[in-house]
Amino acid sequence: MKRVIVLGATGSIGTTFLNAVRENKIDVKVCALVAHSSLDRLKALSNEFHCPYALNTDGFDLESFIKNQNADMVLNGIAGADGLKASVASINAGVNLSLANKETIVMGGSWFLSYAKEKSVKVIPVDSEHSAIYHLLKGHTNVSSLVITASGGPFLGRKNLENIKWQEAVKHPTWKMGRKISIDSATLANKGLEVIEAGFLFGFDAKDIEVTIHRQSVIHSMIRMSNGSVYAQLSPPDMTLPILSAVNEDAESLLDSVRPLSFENLTLTFQSWDREEFPLLSLAYTCLERKGSYPIAFNASDEVAVSLFLEDKIRFTDIATIVRRTVEEYDWKESAKSLEDVLNLDSRARSISRKIAYELLLN
Repeated sequence: MKRVIVLGATGSIGTTFLNAVRENKIDVKVCALVAHSSLDRLKALSNEFHCPYALNTDGFDLESFIKNQNADMVLNGIAGADGLKASVASINAGVNLSLANKETIVMGGSWFLSYAKEKSVKVIPVDSEHSAIYHLLKGHTNVSSLVITASGGPFLGRKNLENIKWQEAVKHPTWKMGRKISIDSATLANKGLEVIEAGFLFGFDAKDIEVTIHRQSVIHSMIRMSNGSVYAQLSPPDMTLPILSAVNEDAESLLDSVRPLSFENLTLTFQSWDREEFPLLSLAYTCLERKGSYPIAFNASDEVAVSLFLEDKIRFTDIATIVRRTVEEYDWKESAKSLEDVLNLDSRARSISRKIAYELLLN
């Protein structure tokens, strides 16, 4: 039986996975639980699953904790840039990684993936879009491009977004997610992060990664073949299947993971996205093309801006302004060659972003 450590055990990814274990949808042993907060809840989960737990706070040695659990897999569901350190700790511990933290790939890029390969650690994506691509690419050659779907968020086609409040922006039309990722879905910054992640994970250039608006969130990604055909992965908008598929790649053992997709009255629509309406998605393509530390700057500035928006300190439309100015007004050609490099570049980008935000607040 595979032994799994859950990082971010009290978050949405961890909760979904633990629910699936409760419902016997996957045959694994939860051997340890880690979270940043919610100590009482973490203790309760530890008692339920009969395993040790830990709060991942300053000074905690996550790498040693992972090494001591004799685990086969780490499920990293930690949100934001903090997830990168956890991913590196997993690699240092020599444990394969089911990765729901897209910032790990966006920030770590080629360095992180090379480091994982050097340590003989497998990295399996959990995001529904990247999980779909990961499995679609198996057994297929002559793939010409990737097609990632986007719901378009709650404001698709809406004008005059200056007075949007975060309480409205977090109301995603198809997915129930945390506040930060819901805001990113409203601006399509999240889809931009996914484009960058896909470029690094699967070795595709920016020009060979498409995004299409698909409101139903039933098709999670597609691949175009050189002969013109397209293969797609379809399932209801539920994170259970991609999470379990990453933890246990043996699809035959994942019985009844999600409810069957019904084709009764099923309508699938697609439309192009507007670069002026979603400037952050457009900017993400630029960052992937330029590489260097541009993706780090994109992610860091977006985290800063969204945090300020959630504190009611800036307008919804200021998010794109802060990210764009951070990325475009400074030189981000330097490539990271270590975790320390990544963290230093991330810190620099955050400092610049806060300065830009302060200028906006003064005007």
